[in-house]
Amino acid sequence: MEDKRLDAYLKLIQELIQSSEGQEPEILEIHKNLIDTGLVETMKQVAAKLVQQGDKDNAIFLRKVAVTISANLGEPSLAETYEELIQMILQAVHNSKKNPHILYYILEANIDKINDNFPSELKKYIKKIFESNLFLSEIIAADIVKFSSFIAKFLLGNPAINREIAIAGYEVSQSILTSQVFPQEWAVIKNQLGNAYRFRIKGDREENIELAIESQKAALKVFEQIDDSQKWADVKNNLGLAYLERAKENKEQNIELAISAFEETLQVFTKKVFPHEWAVTQNNLGIAFLDRIAGTRPENLDLAITHLQKSLQIRSKHLDPIEWATTQMNLGICYGERFHENYTNDLELALTAFQSALKIRTQEAFPEDWALTHSNIGNIYNLHGYFTKAIESFQLALTVYKHNIFPLDCFRTGRKLGNTAFSNDNWDKAIQGYEAAIDAVETSRSWATSESRRQEILEESIDVYQNMVQACINAGQIEKAFEYSERSRSKRLVDLMASYNLSQGEEIPPKVQKLLQQYEELQQQIDQERQSHKSENNRSETRAAFQAYNEAIASLETQKQQVWENLRREDPVLAGEIQVNPLSLSEIQKLIDQTNTAILSFYTTNSDTHIFVVQQNQITLHTCTRQGLNTLQGWINQNWLLPYINDSQKWETQINSILRELAERLQIPKLISQHFQGIKELILVPHLLLHQIPFTALPTGEYQEYLGDKFLIRYTPSCQILEFCQQRDNVATFNEISLQYGTVEDAEDNLPCARFEGEQLAQMYNIPQENRLIGSSQATSNNYRQLAQQVQVLHSCHHAQSRLDNPLESQLKLADGSITLGQLMTPSWRLPQLVEVFLSCCETNLGTPSLTDDILTLSTGFLCAGARSVVSTLWSVNDLATALFSIFYYQQRQEGKNRPEALQQAQIQLREFTKVDLNKIFQEVEAREKKLIRNRKKHPSDSIEYEQWKREYNIYAKLNRRIKEIENSTQQFPFSDSRYWAAFICHGLR
Repeated sequence: MEDKRLDAYLKLIQELIQSSEGQEPEILEIHKNLIDTGLVETMKQVAAKLVQQGDKDNAIFLRKVAVTISANLGEPSLAETYEELIQMILQAVHNSKKNPHILYYILEANIDKINDNFPSELKKYIKKIFESNLFLSEIIAADIVKFSSFIAKFLLGNPAINREIAIAGYEVSQSILTSQVFPQEWAVIKNQLGNAYRFRIKGDREENIELAIESQKAALKVFEQIDDSQKWADVKNNLGLAYLERAKENKEQNIELAISAFEETLQVFTKKVFPHEWAVTQNNLGIAFLDRIAGTRPENLDLAITHLQKSLQIRSKHLDPIEWATTQMNLGICYGERFHENYTNDLELALTAFQSALKIRTQEAFPEDWALTHSNIGNIYNLHGYFTKAIESFQLALTVYKHNIFPLDCFRTGRKLGNTAFSNDNWDKAIQGYEAAIDAVETSRSWATSESRRQEILEESIDVYQNMVQACINAGQIEKAFEYSERSRSKRLVDLMASYNLSQGEEIPPKVQKLLQQYEELQQQIDQERQSHKSENNRSETRAAFQAYNEAIASLETQKQQVWENLRREDPVLAGEIQVNPLSLSEIQKLIDQTNTAILSFYTTNSDTHIFVVQQNQITLHTCTRQGLNTLQGWINQNWLLPYINDSQKWETQINSILRELAERLQIPKLISQHFQGIKELILVPHLLLHQIPFTALPTGEYQEYLGDKFLIRYTPSCQILEFCQQRDNVATFNEISLQYGTVEDAEDNLPCARFEGEQLAQMYNIPQENRLIGSSQATSNNYRQLAQQVQVLHSCHHAQSRLDNPLESQLKLADGSITLGQLMTPSWRLPQLVEVFLSCCETNLGTPSLTDDILTLSTGFLCAGARSVVSTLWSVNDLATALFSIFYYQQRQEGKNRPEALQQAQIQLREFTKVDLNKIFQEVEAREKKLIRNRKKHPSDSIEYEQWKREYNIYAKLNRRIKEIENSTQQFPFSDSRYWAAFICHGLR
C-alpha cells in the first residue's frame, strides 16, 4: 500500500473519530475516493490498537463503520462479534437490490456465528437500536423480515438453528410493526411466522403447530377486515396445511377443516386469474385426500389423484421444476397405496412418479426433499412386500435425517426401518433403525419445555425401546439390550433428581419463588377444605388417611397442577440448559461396590419379561418367555393391584397364593440356581407394576424360605437414580454416633402404637424433645419441614395416603394439613443433609407407573428432595405390626447392621414374633394404664392438665386393648403372615 494512501486513510479515520454522532455518512461521501477494502483493513488495525490502549468506545465505533463499508462494498468480512455480524446482515439486506448475493456470502463467511446464541443476540440488538430512535422502525422491521425469509431457506449451517433465527426475526418484527399502527404489515408477518412455526424443527411439534394455527388465524382476521382477498386466500391455504399436520385433538376433524380451508381458497385462487396459486391449492387438496380418514380409502385416493393431476396442468417440469417434483412424489404415494385389480401397474406408476421427482429432488440440491422421497418409496415397497428394497430406501433417507437436525423425520423413518427389519428377523438393520429413532426421541424430548409433553413424547415411542431391547437380545447383544432398557425408564424422576443435584446451594430465582408461593397457598386452601369436611369417625387400625374429597378440592388440585407445570418449565433440565446423559454398562457396573452384589433389572416387552443380572465384571440374561405386558403385567394388575384397591380384606387373604404364582412366572428357583452363585445382595430395578411387588416375600422353592431370607434386598427406580444417590455428599462424612435423629409421631392423635414407637426410638437414640414432633399440637406442616432440614435421620410414624389417580397429591397427613409429593419435588424442599428417611406410614411407595416406568411415590419424593436412602411401605400397614417392625429395625441398626441387613432381620423377627415376646416388649403398657387410672382425680375436669391426662390415658388404653386382642387370639405367631412384614422396602444406598 502506498504511504500517501495510508496517510489519507489515517486522516479520514481520525476525522471520523472526532466527528459528532450521525456525521459519518456525510464524511464518507466527501472522501468516497478512499472507500475500498484497504480502508476497511486499516480501520480494523487501528481499532485493535485502540483496544490495547484502553480506548474501547472508539474501537467499537471504528469496527461498526468498517462493517458498514464492507457490506456496501459487497466484500463480506469476518465479524468479531454478533453485533457486527447483525449490522453487516441488515446493511446487506437494505442494499440487496445493488448486490443480491452479498447476504449469502456474509452468512457463509461467518457461519460459525450462525449458532444457538444468534436468535437471542438478534433480539437483543434490535431492541437496542429500536430504543435508540436513530433509525425508522418500519425500515428496520422490513429489513429483519426480509432477512428472516432468507435465513429460513438458507441451505448452509444447521436448518434447525436457521429456522429459530427466522422465528426470532419475525417475532421481533411484529413487536415493532404493531397491529394497531401497521395492521397489514403485521398480518403479513403473522402469516410468515405461522409458516416458520410449521416448519420449525426445534421445540415440541404439537406446540409449534398450535402456534402456527394461532398466528395464521390472527393474520386471517386482519385480511378479512381490510378485504384483501388475495392475501386472505394465501393465509387460508397455509392454515389448511397447519390443520393437516395437527395431531392434537381429533385428527379426522382437523383433516376435514384442512379440506374446507383449501376449497374456500379455490373460490379466490381460480385457475384463470391465479394459475400458480390454484395449482398449489390443488396439490394441497391432493395431500389432504391422501391423508383423509372420513369416507372410503379407494374414493379418497382417487380424489387425491384427481387433484394432483389438476395441479400438474399448471406445474411443469420446465417452468416449476421444484413444485412439479413435489406433486410427482405425492402422486407416487397415491398410486402406491391404491390397490386396483392390476396392483402391479399401480406400483409401476408409483415408482415412475418417484423417479421423476428424484430427477429434480437430488441429494446435492435438495437433501431434505430427497430424503422424504426415499422415505415414501420405502413405505410403498414395504406395503407391496419388497422388504429388502424398503430397508434400503429407509437407510438412504436416514443419511440426511439426523436426530439432532430433523428429529421428527429421523424418528419416523428410523422406526419404519426398525419395524420392517424386525418383522423380517434382520436384527442388525432393526437395531440401526431403532438406534436412530431413539436418538431422535431423546432429542425431541430435550427440546420440549413442558414436563407433561416430555412424558407424552416418551409414551408415544415406548414401543421403539421395547423392540430395540428385543432386537438386541435376538442379536445376542445383551449389553446393548440392558443399556437401552435402562434408557427408557424413570425419565421424569431422572430429570427431577438431575435438577436437584445441580441446583443444591443455589439461590431460588424470584420467578420460581413466586410460583412456589402460589403452590403452597393452593395447598393451604386444600388443607382448609379438608379440615372443614373432616370426619370424627376417622379411626382405623391401619394408617390409611381419611380422604375428604369434593369438587372444590378437585378444582384446587387442577390449579396446583398448572402451577406445577409452570414451575417445571423454569427447571434448567427442562429448559434445555442441562442434558442428562444415559449410563453405559461399565458406568452402571461401577455402582456395584461389592463382588457379592448384583443388580437385578426387570424389563417386560410385548412377549416376554427379561431379567438382566449385572455384576461387577459380567452381565447375564434370564428370560421368562410368554410373560409379556398382557400375560404378566396385566395379570399383576388384575390379581394384585385392582383387588387391593377394590377389596383390601379379600386381597389380604390372597397375598401368599399370588406371590407363589408370581415366583413361578418369574422362575425364581431357576433364576437363583443359574445366576446367583456367590451373590448375597440384590439391587432390584423393577419394571412397571413389579414396583408394587414385595420381592422379599417371593418363595425360593426351598421349604418355608423367601427371597428376602436368602438375599439382602434394596430397590431403585433406575440405575441412573442410584447413581444420583451415590453422587451426593459422601455419607461417610456423617459419623453414626453424631447423627441427629428426628421423629414425627401420631400427628392426628389416633395411632397409639405410633406414639409408643416414637417413645422407644427416643429412648434408643436419646432423641431430644425438640427433635420430636408429638401429636396434633406439634406435628404441623411447618414444624415437619423445619425438622427435616435439621436432622440426618427422619422417622415419620403417622397417617399417609397414596393417590393413584393423581400421584403428586399423595400425602403425609399432619395435624394442620398435608405435605404432598408435589411439594417434596419442588425446589423449596432441598434436604442435602438427609442420610435416611423411614416412612413408617401407609402406602408410601404405592404407585402405578405409567408406560414410561416413572414410579411417583412419597418414597421417591424424598429421594428427589435429597435423601440417600428411604424405607417405605407398599400397602396399608397394621399399626401395631409397624411399630414392632420399626423398633426391631432400629435395634439392628444400633448393632451396626446396614439398611438392607436391618430390614431383613426386622422382617424375620416380626415373622417369628410370639405372644410371649409381646409381653416382654409391652410389659410397662398395662402398668402405665393403671397408674393413669389412679391419677384420674388429681386434676379438675376443666383444666389443661386433665386434657393432657385424658389424651395420654386414651393412647395407653387403646394400645393395651390391641395387645390384649393379640394375647387372646389363637395364633402363636400373630405377625407371621406376609401382609404384616413384607410391605417394608428400602430405596437407595445401603
